[in-house]
Amino acid sequence: MRPPPPTGKPRVARPGVGIFLSGRARAGCLLPGPWRALASGFRLAVLLAFSSALSLGASAAAAEVADLRAERLVLPVGSAEGLWMEVRESADGGLDLRLRVRELRLPALDLRLGAVDWSCRATAPLTRCEGALRVAGRPAGRLAVDLSGALSADWRQGGRRLHLRQQGEGWQLDLARIPLAWLAAFWEARLGLAPDRGEASGRVRLPPAGGAAWTAELALAGLGFDSADGSRAAADVGGRLQLRGDGERLALRGRWERGEALFAPFYVVAPPAGIDFAATLEAEGPDLLLRDVEWRDGRRLQLRGTARRGGNGHWHALELAADSADLGALAGDYLQGVLGAAGLAGLELRGAARLQLRLDREGLVELAVELEAIDAEDPAGRFAVGGGSGDLRWSRHATPASALSWQAARVYGIDLGPARLAFRNREGLLELTEPAAIDLLGGRLLLSPVAWRPARGAAAATFRFGLALYGLDLGRLSRQFGWPPFEGRLDGALPEANYSDGRLVFEGGLRMDLFGGSVRIDGLALERPFGVAPSLAADVRFDDIDLAPLTRAFGFGEITGRLDGRIRDLRLLDWTPVAFDARLLSDRRWPGRRRISQRAVQDIADLGGRGLIAGLQARLLRTFDDFGYERIAIGCVLRDHVCRMSGIARRGEGFLIVEGRGLPRIEVIGFNRDVDWPLLVERLRTATGGGGVRID
Repeated sequence: MRPPPPTGKPRVARPGVGIFLSGRARAGCLLPGPWRALASGFRLAVLLAFSSALSLGASAAAAEVADLRAERLVLPVGSAEGLWMEVRESADGGLDLRLRVRELRLPALDLRLGAVDWSCRATAPLTRCEGALRVAGRPAGRLAVDLSGALSADWRQGGRRLHLRQQGEGWQLDLARIPLAWLAAFWEARLGLAPDRGEASGRVRLPPAGGAAWTAELALAGLGFDSADGSRAAADVGGRLQLRGDGERLALRGRWERGEALFAPFYVVAPPAGIDFAATLEAEGPDLLLRDVEWRDGRRLQLRGTARRGGNGHWHALELAADSADLGALAGDYLQGVLGAAGLAGLELRGAARLQLRLDREGLVELAVELEAIDAEDPAGRFAVGGGSGDLRWSRHATPASALSWQAARVYGIDLGPARLAFRNREGLLELTEPAAIDLLGGRLLLSPVAWRPARGAAAATFRFGLALYGLDLGRLSRQFGWPPFEGRLDGALPEANYSDGRLVFEGGLRMDLFGGSVRIDGLALERPFGVAPSLAADVRFDDIDLAPLTRAFGFGEITGRLDGRIRDLRLLDWTPVAFDARLLSDRRWPGRRRISQRAVQDIADLGGRGLIAGLQARLLRTFDDFGYERIAIGCVLRDHVCRMSGIARRGEGFLIVEGRGLPRIEVIGFNRDVDWPLLVERLRTATGGGGVRID
């Protein structure tokens, strides 16, 4: 396909000359090669075009016009399709040149330009030509080429400029306000990031033909980009960058002076003092090696490391050493994304820390954390630690010992005494060397075992622990949580719990001894314990609970006897019950006295909804302080915010809750089988608060 002839009055033209040139360039994944090839290719193309124009123009006196045509021109930097250069003699004896290119490709920069059209007026003796440039039919500034001395080309458009000139045997490229979006495809292909905002100014020094070393000093302003998945983004980034290339190796050093960036889960805003960084990038087959990585951000973070990024975009190896003398600033300025994902948004930290880690394709190889004067407080009040210190060391192969300690701690408002946890590493499993005893609510909390194994390959990370409680003061516990004033001591044991993939599963159940009986919790599982909308599942069984202290503590009148019961398929979402099947009943085998107070009768009747007290007038109820009972039972199956209630047995349209015994005999019958759960909770709150509906 040939380009269309020039517009205007037909002229006699010399025969077109078909040209096909080819060249080879060393391939590389880094930046220097494209610019070096661009300079070499520019020199060859300009010399070819101008020498051809000079030759044709010198013999154009009779013809007044000549043209040079090429279907394809291939140079080391790229290729051009459909070239046509026309040379005309002007009225003043000069030459008018017009160069058209159907498509210009620079693969090294992932750049493709269509319909390039440049017209210029050449000075005699054809040493300089300057004129307007159009690309894809739109104005694209002015381009000037000068052969009077050292070969140079100067492109301008508004305040933007590219000036390429020969300097000795090498080249120099000056840039002013060049949009970074022009090379978006280049960065997208190599880093998965496509700048769509920002400009670059500075200078690039390129080697002579065959050379490899090059340098650049650039100033970036307003840099912005967004990744397709939204995990990486930047806005208004500015700073300075120094580059030094050597074949396929690129060393960079720079200073980030302003703007913000997200590399999920890390989000960073440049401080007023700026951040210094450096790295060396080297291609090794399909992999990209990052060596001598440095990140210097004052007291917030000092980082050093190396890494290997595979051709598939995954990181195959990482060695990192990081220091922070101000954990508060680090948490606030770097770690909010990490902490938020872990359900710890807004965590307040103080102190200093050092971290060393090494990763390979399978996961963690070594980890060492050193802590100094650590204070941590969760703004939601779930936990706090004061005076934390020590180190934590793990290795896939070695067996380092380590220990952590704290002076004070608090969990959900409950104070814990000082503690020291000593660890050993055995076959990749980090575990306590001995049980850790911690003072808690006048008793002791004993931690054992505690063990952690990081993720490796397809296997997820695991964490397991067990605990035992001895002699906890129930009175102090109830006051801490605002519960009714329980009395007595609490003992219990949780043999083992396992945490993996955000799910905490309690193996072997949790047993607690209280109110003369026991409570056992089986099938206990907790998801997202510190995240959004935590979920809990469990089965609970009560055995031989003494009703007298229990009902007194809840202000529910008084009932003597013993209580058995169970809560099956309990489900809590964000600590609110959404489903369960509960049934509580008195122990008929209890040999002692079974009595129920007037107040307890009234409160139980209120729970049943429009309760009916059979066989007794209201005034008789007020006459006696308590009554004998044979059985008490009440059940609730919660589904979709509605509680389906039941009792001992059906009684007509209702259900029997309290079966009397002896004289005076009393029975309580409930009639509302389906009760709105929030309404039932309110009834319980009213009953235990002493303001229940009275029976007249």
